[in-house]
Amino acid sequence: MSERSVLLALNLDGAGNDPQHTAYQALRAESAGFHAVSFSSGGLLDAVQRASYAAAQTHRIGLLPVIDALFTEPFHTATQLASLDIISRGRAGWILETRNDAVQAQAVGRTVLAEDQLGTEAADVITAHRRLWDSWEDDAVIRDVASGRYLDAKKLHYVDLQGQNFSVKGPAITPRPPQGQLPIIAPAHLFSESGLQHCRLDGADVVQISTASLQTLLAQATASSTSGAVAIELDVYLDTAGQSGAQRAAEVGIQSRDRAVFAGSAEALINFLKEFAEATANPADQRRHLVHLYPGDLGIDGAVLIDEVLPQLKASNLLAPMSATLRESFALPVPQNRFQEAS
Repeated sequence: MSERSVLLALNLDGAGNDPQHTAYQALRAESAGFHAVSFSSGGLLDAVQRASYAAAQTHRIGLLPVIDALFTEPFHTATQLASLDIISRGRAGWILETRNDAVQAQAVGRTVLAEDQLGTEAADVITAHRRLWDSWEDDAVIRDVASGRYLDAKKLHYVDLQGQNFSVKGPAITPRPPQGQLPIIAPAHLFSESGLQHCRLDGADVVQISTASLQTLLAQATASSTSGAVAIELDVYLDTAGQSGAQRAAEVGIQSRDRAVFAGSAEALINFLKEFAEATANPADQRRHLVHLYPGDLGIDGAVLIDEVLPQLKASNLLAPMSATLRESFALPVPQNRFQEAS
């Protein structure tokens, strides 16, 4: 078994739109030992707003908003994510998704993209974010009272990106985030030799594997892990004293879809996670992989995860240590500022 290699994230959409309840659930997850919590858009508050409120109430846990890369303005999302990283002191990341539907496109005056263009668009969007986050050198803020200067203008840089469907001049309107570069998690289907790359400069840091079959999920994660960090997604329905997870999943009417469904005991889930850790182990690299859990019911499944699953995972020495920043939790290298290196 691969020791101390697994990161766990808990989706908090089940907390609803009450920011205080969301922050409470984030604190519970932090105390239990989850490495990160995630937030999807929907309802009154978007994902970044919910993550930002939770950031101010928590101390160690990573914050992963799910944000569309196709029809949101890269300049603005780069600013939002940098601000989230500043608020959280280096605990922010980004789960990238592509909502390629007509309603989203029409809202911003665009058309849906062909499927073979999605990877190229995602690559352009990520490159825009990476360059904007680097557009302020780390020591650009000087606060020179004598000269009345807040910034050293020579340490701000244009990014001059010309993408397939948009361009960005820059620089950003916020300082470089504490992590330098936030960890980016992107769906596997977007990666290609000519499009989005699994790399740590202009590409994504983590490949997200989503498929309906648990065994296919393991097989794909094993194959992708040879190139770098991976993340798998699971809908989780766990057994309780009064009802089995399978019964609860059946009552909800779960159908085959993008995410695999795990329905069973806490012990069976632990065994599956051990199998995942073993299948994706790479002792030479010491990279860490993410298991992203979507509880069928946050109140029920969240409690089983916290009370039964996390303690046994800790006892098995399976969970990676909680670090000061999300990049460190993923064991990603410290990113150098591209403009500072070039000067």
